[in-house]
Amino acid sequence: MSVRLIHGPIVSCADLTAQRALFEGVFGLKPVAEQSLDRPAVKALWGLDGHGAKTMLLETPGTHFGVRLVQFDPVSPTIIRNRNSGFDCDALKVIDFYAPDFDAANAHLQSKGFKLKDDVSEYDLPNGKFIEGHLWGPDEVVTALISGPKDFFRDFATTTDKLFSEPQSISSPVEDQPKVVDFYEKVLGLSVVHEYFIDDPSFSKLVGTPHKLQLRAKNIGLKRTEPYFGIIHYGLPKGAYKSLRDKAVFPNRGLAGGTLFVDHIEDHAREAKAFGVEIHSAITEVSLSPYGKVRSFTLRAPHGVIHHLIET
Repeated sequence: MSVRLIHGPIVSCADLTAQRALFEGVFGLKPVAEQSLDRPAVKALWGLDGHGAKTMLLETPGTHFGVRLVQFDPVSPTIIRNRNSGFDCDALKVIDFYAPDFDAANAHLQSKGFKLKDDVSEYDLPNGKFIEGHLWGPDEVVTALISGPKDFFRDFATTTDKLFSEPQSISSPVEDQPKVVDFYEKVLGLSVVHEYFIDDPSFSKLVGTPHKLQLRAKNIGLKRTEPYFGIIHYGLPKGAYKSLRDKAVFPNRGLAGGTLFVDHIEDHAREAKAFGVEIHSAITEVSLSPYGKVRSFTLRAPHGVIHHLIET
């Protein structure tokens, strides 16, 4: 269809400054726009009543990819995720960053006052050996450092010659993987660009589940070198996890959604209605920095994830 760019994740936070310390201070993204939104603007953009907001857009230098931070007013006391049950489904969980030198990247984040979870996973895939560590940051937003064969990541990230790549993947554990994949294909016109499987015991420790994890992932996007959505099924038994779908809404805090730029917003609105997903805000015109007047449409996918579509 008409998606031309997956920009990256949307983080709902209690404090823009705390999130900047992570995304700018650690991962090197730079602010490109800041804006105060009154209640009618918040309603028009995301369908949320009774809240104003401050928002900041950060991007990885040299790319059009990044993170939108939103501090709603009033701030919600509810946080979407809990680090003691990081395997719960139906909400976004982690933003992946490729780190060519894992040890150097880890030392850098420690110098900024952050710390990876103690359990770091090393696992083998057909493409080689990988190492992955998770950082639980402000508002329980999880970021991942992933390192592996350099030849492999040249085909899986735009920025491969710095300490960190752009936000490479926005991943979500789901209960009904086929339905979620169907949503991305039919409503957004995206496709599976990569699939992989992990059953290494060290990954179970990283995720924090006592059960044997058999992860099956489908990465969905436009192409492998640009940000994509990771649709993950952990292969855990029923009853070993719970759904966060009811909590994964604005203004609750955490990793809540993603921003996509489209050319024909009506096409996606039509397909969303046909698919039967939640529409949080119908197509409307609103001013959003740094783009000026845009057409905006916000929907919620079957796995609870907010998708903000923008036509400039």
